[in-house]
Amino acid sequence: MTPSARILRWHYLVAAALVGHCAAIATRDGHWWYGVGLFITGLLLLVAHARECAAADERRATAVRAERAARLRARQDAAALGWDELATACCLRAWETRGAAHDKPTCARKERAA
Repeated sequence: MTPSARILRWHYLVAAALVGHCAAIATRDGHWWYGVGLFITGLLLLVAHARECAAADERRATAVRAERAARLRARQDAAALGWDELATACCLRAWETRGAAHDKPTCARKERAA
């Protein structure tokens, strides 16, 4: 979660508490209509706070899924690279020694004339 999102969430809570306090004072002084309006406003601020929390959780889950997918792709690419090297090798001995030695009777390598 970014620092600005964290600050915004705290501001939602503080604003909801302040609006709730104002709603209580308005209702106590006999202005019940203002109290109801302020109470609804406080509820909307709490809903906004909950929505920001849910969005942060979703962003975190999406980042974890993307990281896992990238790791899986990297592993699959490494495995495919090994099979590709084996398929392009002229003989098993050459693949094992990375081309340093060849199996004379079975090697399909064509010697180039210098």
